[in-house]
Amino acid sequence: MSVSFFLARRYLFSKKSKNAINYISGVSVVLVAIVSMSLIIAMSVFNGLTDLVTSLFNSFDPHIKITHSSGRTFNQYEITPLLREQTNIAAFSATLEDDALFVYVTRQVVGRLKGVDSAFASVIAMDSLLFAGDFVLEEDEYDVVFNYVSVGRGVAQELGITLTSSEILQSFAPKRGKPTASLNPMDDFTKVLAYPRSMFSVQMDIDNRYVLSSLAMAQHLFSYDSTQVSSVEIRCANEKKINETAEDLRKVLPQDFVVKTQEEQHEFLYNITQSEKLITFFIISLILIIASFSIVGALTMLIIDKKQDIRILKSMGASQSLIRRIFIFEGWLISVVGAGIGIALGVILCLVQQYFGLLQTGGNFIVDAYPVRLALVDIFYVLAMVLGVGFLAAYLPVYSIIKKHIS
Repeated sequence: MSVSFFLARRYLFSKKSKNAINYISGVSVVLVAIVSMSLIIAMSVFNGLTDLVTSLFNSFDPHIKITHSSGRTFNQYEITPLLREQTNIAAFSATLEDDALFVYVTRQVVGRLKGVDSAFASVIAMDSLLFAGDFVLEEDEYDVVFNYVSVGRGVAQELGITLTSSEILQSFAPKRGKPTASLNPMDDFTKVLAYPRSMFSVQMDIDNRYVLSSLAMAQHLFSYDSTQVSSVEIRCANEKKINETAEDLRKVLPQDFVVKTQEEQHEFLYNITQSEKLITFFIISLILIIASFSIVGALTMLIIDKKQDIRILKSMGASQSLIRRIFIFEGWLISVVGAGIGIALGVILCLVQQYFGLLQTGGNFIVDAYPVRLALVDIFYVLAMVLGVGFLAAYLPVYSIIKKHIS
């Protein structure tokens, strides 16, 4: 142990001649601890909220989604042979979605009709999203095909849909190609009838827009043949290799296809949450910088209090740099002790909330307890920030204080 660190430790924990110095040092430790704890809690809360929001979207989003770069439909059989060659693809489903007008009895709403094939339930766990009915989109009885739809909660409420009713949901979409010369505007629209068979709930943005149908029904409504789809959705066998599988698909698929993982499908959402987390981190770090001025006050009073000790050290041959290091270490130790206490308290509080959910949300929120997730990397960021600011708060003023008060 170096002489400067040994003396700094003694000065920090020993009783000073003036009690005010002890009080100021103690206040500095408490302030650093509170800010450190706040940083840990704030970043963990953002982690929890990010996980909650993305989990809501990801429950309805595939691991990987393939679309055409033009934004238009494409022939699904152009890429399906290539998908079957990928070992990490457990299932894939062809989908076709577009805007449509839904009419139920006397109510109507514009939403999004998404047609899916029979493999869709193997890609997205729809059973976990249903709150009424069963996920059946098509039945063939006596050579007659009956169309069914699964309706989002918001759309169902807007239209007043009940599964016990025998009313039919009408779906309208403009016909592709040249408009007809008919005087009846309805001749320019394709109409498809279907019975509501189930209702699902994911999150508000999806619930208020989406209606799920069979792929054949969507292709007929939007005037496409049986080969045309707007996307192919994929579920990976090993979720840890999603990015690797996406990269392999980008290499084998034609260049006019776009491959996106779950994170890339909602890139804007991820960027917003990470930006908010970063801004919060810097705001609380600014509070840490302000709190660190108390360290400057504690060091100033300590240097004045230890004038006699400094003169003795000089007479024993101590250099000016050694004396400076003593008080730099003294100020830094205040930050180290405060950071240790604050981070420990923050970690304990976050772990308790993460695993036991003591702080409840109340009401009809989507989760019972406030979401929190402690990340090891956040602890390192907070520790580096607190110790870095603490070191600068001690290093910069010591030179001027020593020169001003010690001849």
